[in-house]
Amino acid sequence: MNLSLFRKLVLLITMLVSCQVNALDTINLDLRWDHQFQFAGYYAAIEKGYYRDEGIKVNLRAGSANKDNIDEVVSGRADFSISNSELILARLQGKPVVALSALFQYSPEILLSLKSSAINSLSDLKNKIIATNSGQLEPYLLTMLEMQGGSRGNPPSVIKKSDFELDSLITGEVDVITSYLTNQPYTLNKMGIDYKVMDPQAYGINFYSDFLFTSEQFMSKNYRLVERFKRASLRGWEYALANPDDVIPVILAKYPTTKSANALRYEAKMMVTLMRNDLVELGHINPTRINAMAESTIEFSEQSYDLASMDGFLASTEDKSILQFQWRLRFLLLFFIIAACIIGLYFRLHKKLRHEIKEHRLLASQLKAAVNTDPLSGIYNRRKFAKCYKHETERSQRYGGKFSIVMIDIDTFKQTNDTYGHEFGDEVIKKVASILADGVRDIDTCARYGGEEFILLLPNTDEYASGILAERLRKKIEQCIFIAPNDDTLTITCSFGVAQFQGDLAPKSRLGTQNSQHEGTISCADKALYVAKKNSRNRVCYWSVISSELELSA
Repeated sequence: MNLSLFRKLVLLITMLVSCQVNALDTINLDLRWDHQFQFAGYYAAIEKGYYRDEGIKVNLRAGSANKDNIDEVVSGRADFSISNSELILARLQGKPVVALSALFQYSPEILLSLKSSAINSLSDLKNKIIATNSGQLEPYLLTMLEMQGGSRGNPPSVIKKSDFELDSLITGEVDVITSYLTNQPYTLNKMGIDYKVMDPQAYGINFYSDFLFTSEQFMSKNYRLVERFKRASLRGWEYALANPDDVIPVILAKYPTTKSANALRYEAKMMVTLMRNDLVELGHINPTRINAMAESTIEFSEQSYDLASMDGFLASTEDKSILQFQWRLRFLLLFFIIAACIIGLYFRLHKKLRHEIKEHRLLASQLKAAVNTDPLSGIYNRRKFAKCYKHETERSQRYGGKFSIVMIDIDTFKQTNDTYGHEFGDEVIKKVASILADGVRDIDTCARYGGEEFILLLPNTDEYASGILAERLRKKIEQCIFIAPNDDTLTITCSFGVAQFQGDLAPKSRLGTQNSQHEGTISCADKALYVAKKNSRNRVCYWSVISSELELSA
């Protein structure tokens, strides 16, 4: 391809692209609350010109207690807005809302009580007064209570409506309030008031929050605009999370907020632990988790809803109708010109070079899979687990988080191998690995640790919740039927050891000595596993229980 022809193609492409430049599309975005870092991505997209790059002008409108954001969007008075799990209920009720992304992978909503109230667990909520934002128990609260046997047997005596205000809690008017992990704890810390947090994550409840959504009607008429708006918004969030100190002065200078710079910094820091863009793509929505949220909403609702009404809740920017003729003409022409350029350049490459590149890519892909994956079970190997464990340890130390380790060992595996052969033993390992991998969350790590041993890493999960998961997995494995080569019907069982990482201090060993930060939790889980196997096998043992018994015996 000569230089003259290339210049002509560039000029033609530039002219075609310039034809697309029209007046900016103006849209209205309603926020949930007053201006704060919770909406930093949208401020950043405006400030950095990301919306303008997509041909969009955004009118930001702060939320208020008198305005229902979902109704604003459905009625067309707003084009986009932000909501929490209430959006699921709205869809079940037949409101045509469409979720574009979920900014919070974990809901920031928590239960908050004063330490002086001696409310240490969900079971302590019986006969207590709880204030919620909606004046009723949300699905995530009901799910938490159900796990403790409390949603029906031990409900709070009084439920009040409150807008996350702390006054009623401090004065003793109520015992517990629903609040935001990113906001109210900061205020109590500043006031010097001790408090207790009950976080749904600790009970294995993983509800999304801060859905960016629109209406079906707006989506069907403006799907390209929706796609551009979403793209620019996520780009703004990427910038805001990477540069909070650049965005906070913008909020203070340009948007009326009641928060100080330090409060906004605290909010930004806590949001990182909830958005988890280091593990999943920013704004990612897992359909399975959406169905679980919908099922919880249906289960605890006084009305009957059909899960099928959730079809179409997750936005698809695919064009399912005939494109407008003008758009098709412009972009198809542009596509064919670019494709012709690429094909022309491609065939100028040497054939041998193309072949070598293909071989190198294939080899690199195979090597990458071999390095991180156990070839028999298909799950992560010990090498990959070590990387994940190191990352989670450093993250927990940095942000004061928690995680747990679960060690699993197949009971009497050597005897099974000797009796029925290694081929059958391999099938047992693969089946157990499959049950474990299918039984954990997307953010968890499941790996084969060696031989018949497996290991789980459970972020944001305490020892109690990890034990519940371990018991569920133990029962599922026990209920699985294996057919041996001689047609014997076998039941395979596993023993489990559970240990929780204790902040920036590694748990103590059985002898009372401190283990290293990168091995202590695994070592404690392994010791708990040892006790489980020693005590008749097919059981779950907790390191906290074992260590307490050892201290007493000492």
